[in-house]
Amino acid sequence: VNQWVDVDCEEMFVFLAITMLMARNKKLEIQDYWSMDPLSHQPIFGKYMSRNRYQIILRMLHFNQNEDQVPGDRLAKVRMPLKEITTNFKEAMIPFENLAIDESLVLWKGRLSFKQFIKTKRHRFGIKIFVLCDVETDFILDIIIYTGSTTEYKKTDPSLGISGAVVNTLIKPYLNRGHKLFIDNWYSSPSLANYLHKRKTNVTGTVRKNRKGMPALSAKLKVGQTESQHTKNMLVVRWKDRRDVFMLTTQFEDKMVHVGKSDHQGNAILKPVAVMHYNESMGPIDKTDMLLSSVECVRRTIKWYKKLFFHLIDLSLLNAYSAYKTCTGLKISLADFQFQLIREIFTKYATQKQNICRRSNTCLPERLQGRHFPSIVPPTSKKSKPQRRCLVCQNKHNKRKDTTYMCIKCDVGLCPVPCFEIYHTQEKFD
Repeated sequence: VNQWVDVDCEEMFVFLAITMLMARNKKLEIQDYWSMDPLSHQPIFGKYMSRNRYQIILRMLHFNQNEDQVPGDRLAKVRMPLKEITTNFKEAMIPFENLAIDESLVLWKGRLSFKQFIKTKRHRFGIKIFVLCDVETDFILDIIIYTGSTTEYKKTDPSLGISGAVVNTLIKPYLNRGHKLFIDNWYSSPSLANYLHKRKTNVTGTVRKNRKGMPALSAKLKVGQTESQHTKNMLVVRWKDRRDVFMLTTQFEDKMVHVGKSDHQGNAILKPVAVMHYNESMGPIDKTDMLLSSVECVRRTIKWYKKLFFHLIDLSLLNAYSAYKTCTGLKISLADFQFQLIREIFTKYATQKQNICRRSNTCLPERLQGRHFPSIVPPTSKKSKPQRRCLVCQNKHNKRKDTTYMCIKCDVGLCPVPCFEIYHTQEKFD
């Protein structure tokens, strides 16, 4: 910490590139990436940043001043990058017709007041994030981080409840444009469907049978059979699969479609058209979670807000990947895209001058840097030719030897030959 050197934008890009590269070269500990063991040595990490420099940047990584923190703001420690990144998400793309909202989870098992448990997610424990995604491109348009009672959603219509308010906050910029929204049973309700339909937005999703305004559907059904009720703008379908599935839609008809498969007796498998389109459209967020499992650049034993920051970086990487495929039409794997991105960051920002200067400033003592010249010890009021004790002789040979020469810059006595050279070129001379 005493040898801290300020980080500039170029070095921060290199730091993030190294962190992303770590996700493609999994090791148990951070220091293992700089190991000189021939069995695991990877010179690429030491080429662009020293181990000590990387660790001190990671340790000092902060995004706010504690004295400026707003009381009660649970996301204050990550507010700045969260605002910048989500703003860029919203401005980067005009979405296609179909949108989807679902939940994602950032793994966190430590103590945190708004930590959540979702048994259907890969991690199960962590920070819950509501995600709005474009179905066509998998591009993430906006996110809301769940922080309990302080979650930042806009309460506009009391009949929508908390889940409806989350949907309304995420979808608000895209209302009255003819979009089609797909949601799961935590969000959907008849009141939300009517609210969105009035704003020229269709909705399809699974729904809980005990939601307020749901019709009573209780007929005895065999597997594959359905029953339904509808209003002028809304249809509710109960489909008997392995269990009852309730679907609510303002978009699709009460119709069964062939999914292209057959049962063991050779009979065609049919599904309600709403179920088929729902299954096809809810994939992007689950797909995002799957892709993140391969690119996550978070490390153990770091603070929750740093882990959340690195998750935002990963989401940005996935969005860049989606935008690249959409704009170029090229088919490229996520791994190849990530490696190419890292290469371009190193090429643009990791200059030789930066690497050498950062290493010397952070790792080497002052006596091994700069220009040093031998000088005669200046006279004093008591002695015209004073002498000083040679520091190298004292440490190396454990004996006293006086000399009339010294280094003015380092303010130490040194024999001109060979101690002066040893002191200014060798890190350890004892």
